[in-house]
Amino acid sequence: MDGIWVQVLVALIAGACGAGVMLAVVCARRVRTAPAAARPAAPPGLSPSPLPDKWLQEVQRCEQAVYRAARAVDAVSSTQARHQLQTVVRRMDAELPNIRALSEVGRGLAGTEPRDDGVVRRVQSQLDDAATRFSMVTDHVLETVVELVAAPDLSRVHEQVAVLREQFPLLRPMSAVFGPKPGSAPARALVRAA
Repeated sequence: MDGIWVQVLVALIAGACGAGVMLAVVCARRVRTAPAAARPAAPPGLSPSPLPDKWLQEVQRCEQAVYRAARAVDAVSSTQARHQLQTVVRRMDAELPNIRALSEVGRGLAGTEPRDDGVVRRVQSQLDDAATRFSMVTDHVLETVVELVAAPDLSRVHEQVAVLREQFPLLRPMSAVFGPKPGSAPARALVRAA
């Protein structure tokens, strides 16, 4: 019986030591996280916007369209069809930096004083149009994948990819946004050399 009491005593001491270590770790974490919680979340001059960023929403719509198209194309079992459809997805992905840049321009124009509301509206319209075009191309890619699963026909996939390629570029030229209003004369003209 003497051996059992020694084992119980050792177990109690080990348990107390383990509890002490855990208590020390918890206290140390509280001390480390308390100053971080006391710091302000944002600089005093800037407050987080409660409204969603309309510029970011359009970019996210385009990114989501590319993501959906890429996931659908990755599921295609035919290597040749997958490669053909991936060219469309890569082309969509290649236009995303331009979408992001246009969004930043719009955000910058909307936040300045005095602001040109006509240009801001054209930038917003351009982004909305691009997001709609991205969604339409994604829907077309998804339909092509569904048709390919239902009836594998590589020639039809090739035709669909050709139709999709004709849709590019999805983002209209920047001159449509920042150029002169339709029907207005240019502010300056080049003078012909004599």
